[in-house]
Amino acid sequence: MKIEKANIKKYIPQREPFIMIDSLKDASDEGFASEFEIVETNCLLINNVLSESALVENIAQTCAAGFGYLNSLLEDAEPRLGFIGAVTKLSNFQSAHVNQKINTTVSILNTFENIHLIQGTCFADEVKLLECQMKIVLA
Repeated sequence: MKIEKANIKKYIPQREPFIMIDSLKDASDEGFASEFEIVETNCLLINNVLSESALVENIAQTCAAGFGYLNSLLEDAEPRLGFIGAVTKLSNFQSAHVNQKINTTVSILNTFENIHLIQGTCFADEVKLLECQMKIVLA
């Protein structure tokens, strides 16, 4: 595990109640992996179902934590803020529910200076829930 739940806020700009990632499992120049458990108090639940936008945010926060972690490995580097430039090729396959654990993988498809094209996929119990591509711009 790269970043445990207790330390995730050091790497993402979001704060409660809008944190949609618990831990960063892996981070490399090729991509990232995270975990997130859906709890009853999540602000993006509707009738115990997590909204599609929460899964998209989970992918974005996985990127924030991954890029933040990689940047922290550089000497005296602070995590950089990132912004979503675009979300494309979004497919929602299944809903996520309370008490499920979401595993998210992000692959970095292309990079041009501070702009990254990523492919993110969310799974629960090895079932694909949602996937999309995002352009992430690092400040």
